Amino acid sequence: MRITRWLALLCVVLLLLYGISPYFSFWRFTVAIRLGDAAAISARVDFPAVRASLKRQLVARFANKTASHKRWSNLGPTFIDAIIDAYVTPEGIAALLSNPEALKNLKSPREFHFELGKNEDLSKVKYAFFTGPRSFVVDRDGIKLRFHFTASGWQLHDLDLGLTDEKR
Repeated sequence: MRITRWLALLCVVLLLLYGISPYFSFWRFTVAIRLGDAAAISARVDFPAVRASLKRQLVARFANKTASHKRWSNLGPTFIDAIIDAYVTPEGIAALLSNPEALKNLKSPREFHFELGKNEDLSKVKYAFFTGPRSFVVDRDGIKLRFHFTASGWQLHDLDLGLTDEKR
């Protein structure tokens, strides 16, 4: 009977630790951004998944408006790849989180230089909760950061900037 109690207590403690872990991981992510620690940011981001997510959003945003333009079919994918290459870096993700309007207003490529280490206000979190056993979402100032639990811990794997929901 004593072993059963210890096992039950151990299970409860492990479940509580798992429940707290994405909040702690997000806090460490924000600290890494505030300190400008590119290595720590890189360890907490799944860059291929974030690239695919941003590419899908940008293609959806521009596809309807530019489908009739001949130049878009030639230059559009190159332009989107340049935007993604500029923003899907530790510095670019920090810039997106500090200024969500950066991609919505799409500045010219020469303005894509970002600096880490600025004291950014990341306290604009509206909500943060589990969306599944291995997925967690944080809504920060209109940007949804989706984290996924992997073998190396919680990693950012999707940035939903709300580009396709915008009505103009």
